Amino acid sequence: MKLKNIFLLIILFFYCDNDILANGHMAGKEFIYENARMRQVLSFKNNTISVQSVFDKKKQKELIAENALPYFEFQINKETVLSSMPIWEFIKYEERSLANQGLEYIFYFKGKGAYKGLKMELYRQYFQNSTLTREKIQLKSTKGHNFQLNKKEGKLHFIYPRLSLNNNIKGSIQEIQIANYQHWNHTFYPSIRNHTLTDSDELLLKGPFSVTYTGNHKVMSTYEHASQDEAKGFRLSAVTSMKKGNIDASQGVEGDETEIKDENFWFIAHHYSQSGNTRTIAIELIRGGYFDNEKIPYDSYYETVWNSFSFIGKDEKIEPLIHHYLFSQITEHPKSRESYFYYNTWAMQRELNKKGYDLRGVLTEERILREIDYAAQMNIELFVLDDGWEEALGIWTPHQKRLPNKLTPLINRMKEHNMIPGIWLSPMAIDSLFKRYRQHPEWIIRRSDGVPIVAQWGKTVFDIVGPFSDLFLEDCKKLIDQGIRFFKWDAMNTFNSSLSGLNHGDKSHTKKERIERYNYLFPFYVTRIMKELRKYNNDVVIEVDLTEPERCMIGLMPLQEGIFFFINNGASAYGDYSTYRTKSMRTVINDYGHFFPKELFTYAVYPHDVAPYCAQHYNINNTLIAGHGFWGDLNQLTPKERIGIGKTLAKAKRVRPYIHGIMTDYDVNVGASPEIYTQVDSMHAFGQIIGFSGSKTRLPYKLDLNRSQLLGILNHPYTSNHKSISMDFNFKKPDDTINAFLIGNKGEKISIISSTGQLDDIQLENNLLIIKVASASTVCIKYEDKKPIKVIGGNVRSQNVNEITLYSKESEDISITFENIP
Repeated sequence: MKLKNIFLLIILFFYCDNDILANGHMAGKEFIYENARMRQVLSFKNNTISVQSVFDKKKQKELIAENALPYFEFQINKETVLSSMPIWEFIKYEERSLANQGLEYIFYFKGKGAYKGLKMELYRQYFQNSTLTREKIQLKSTKGHNFQLNKKEGKLHFIYPRLSLNNNIKGSIQEIQIANYQHWNHTFYPSIRNHTLTDSDELLLKGPFSVTYTGNHKVMSTYEHASQDEAKGFRLSAVTSMKKGNIDASQGVEGDETEIKDENFWFIAHHYSQSGNTRTIAIELIRGGYFDNEKIPYDSYYETVWNSFSFIGKDEKIEPLIHHYLFSQITEHPKSRESYFYYNTWAMQRELNKKGYDLRGVLTEERILREIDYAAQMNIELFVLDDGWEEALGIWTPHQKRLPNKLTPLINRMKEHNMIPGIWLSPMAIDSLFKRYRQHPEWIIRRSDGVPIVAQWGKTVFDIVGPFSDLFLEDCKKLIDQGIRFFKWDAMNTFNSSLSGLNHGDKSHTKKERIERYNYLFPFYVTRIMKELRKYNNDVVIEVDLTEPERCMIGLMPLQEGIFFFINNGASAYGDYSTYRTKSMRTVINDYGHFFPKELFTYAVYPHDVAPYCAQHYNINNTLIAGHGFWGDLNQLTPKERIGIGKTLAKAKRVRPYIHGIMTDYDVNVGASPEIYTQVDSMHAFGQIIGFSGSKTRLPYKLDLNRSQLLGILNHPYTSNHKSISMDFNFKKPDDTINAFLIGNKGEKISIISSTGQLDDIQLENNLLIIKVASASTVCIKYEDKKPIKVIGGNVRSQNVNEITLYSKESEDISITFENIP
């Protein structure tokens, strides 16, 4: 081989090392996957299935114990079936490239002996430069064969996946729950709980995250389902009576006779056990996963939830691992992770309702068009029509009187302003006055005496775990055909349906069994609809409303396809323009933000500057961190205010591509003095810094940064050296707030390295630097391989080969033309 070709191969190896290693292949009866971080071996020898090895390449340590328990275990035809039994004949595997840059391998097996006619598909997903493995199982019968899932000793018995780990530390298990409802703030919060485990002991945890500590590693396990963690926030009695006429009281369920206990919401468990030096972690069904004697179908399949397993070094932080998993690895819908500044009409409707207008009647074509134009002045990118656009609940066509021209003029106006058209739906609600209600009485969720339960807004609801799910899917497709690209799905509560004859049991099952199966399957059906809509149009994004107790879609499964609308008003109420409401909302991102990507949350603030609060700037800064939403009557804002908000959002949008998916850095609670949120790409010098303070205070702030990539900083004075920037954050009063936007130079070798005043805008294009000054400023500009040939505006204070310093009065622009030095 010629020396030149050898040289090229060496270069290719070094530049593509991770790509070369990130692949899987068969070696005899073993499947080997390898990337830069790990090597995994799945063994299919002797018609068995086992995880033979998980090897940490960095530490050169094996994680799987030699005396490992079987990889899976379940009951079929009243017998315990193990992965270690010689009944699993490997047929083939297929590889699929994922939209999130991962690789999916599907392994096909067929049963032998007494299990001839049983098929199994094992799905495993791997990711480049990551230790995370995501997996699920699908079981299917061959036509003419009868296989049933059974209980064992009266309990569900389906254990998968199960891994036995080498362990040198006993105890030390962390459980992370994510769906603890808190009355004080009318929303959900995470809960981190620490547990110990001793020899010969066992432990069941709800999760959905658990982390165990071994001698060399932290090992994380997850499952992707959805349910509230506890009964907090639920009806205090079996049958409630909603307050008539009170809009906010009409959110629950009237007529549900089901006794509510914490255990009702626990369907899947992390099962830990310890035996000597081996620690075993398994995911196990405990409620609703299947019926006793449930047939494994031949024309579809029985499937598990997706599970994941990953590891890091014992001294590494677990939060970045979770963050990356939720931002990227759990989803093949990257569009759902894009953030947009949005406006929702609901709070405007509420405000006008207080003044005597009909809550939904105000949502007329004329008023919506005006609100769209107002939102455009604010640089809004997504406009959501809330409840009131529709003919009736469950009849998802435009209201004939309020919107006589249907959605067309509204969507056209949104598109004129480059807005994404969004719309609100209450998927399960159905108005009893309409034909659809009368056509499908078998879908209406009822009490044991046959009377329909009453849900949000005093309406009945359809059971979605059945044929209705397909009808609702078609409703959404019709709206997509009209131009809708964003859905807000509301009021998906725990309705405890015991209907028989649908897809969660028949009269041979007890009422309790049908309810448990319904609640287990609910997130499967909702997420399937989300996935089908994404396939129908890849630009469609769905947010699930979690703003009330009893919302059963809080969990990891819906994050496979969508995002969460997390909080309405927190500890406050509609019409609160103060910082109090905003602080209570910020507790969500403050509690979740260390491990949940900010892109998964939406909520809306009031952008109004109403006396005596004058909290406009504070509220806007709050939604820049996360949430990104606005609502309220935009007519109450002056054109100057709306345009001013638009300028702030334009700055945030300028840095957004660079902080997309970056973890937010903060270390204090809401109300601290000060409270700083940093979202910065330090390498490329783009980002934003948002600060609040509960009291008057000052903070010398310093951030490590590659200054050679910095063009300048907007909205705040600063200084810098070659590896950091410094700002003096001066919070002049209680509940004061600041923001600063870092703008990179994209490698153009021109940097404004300091400014004594606020800069409103900086643009650099074709060697022309334009600086818009918001307050009187002395600016120092550093450049390399260039020289200024023309300066307009400002007074030159000093200049040398690589720097120029100028003074500019307030609102006086500076323009500098450079030429390259050969």
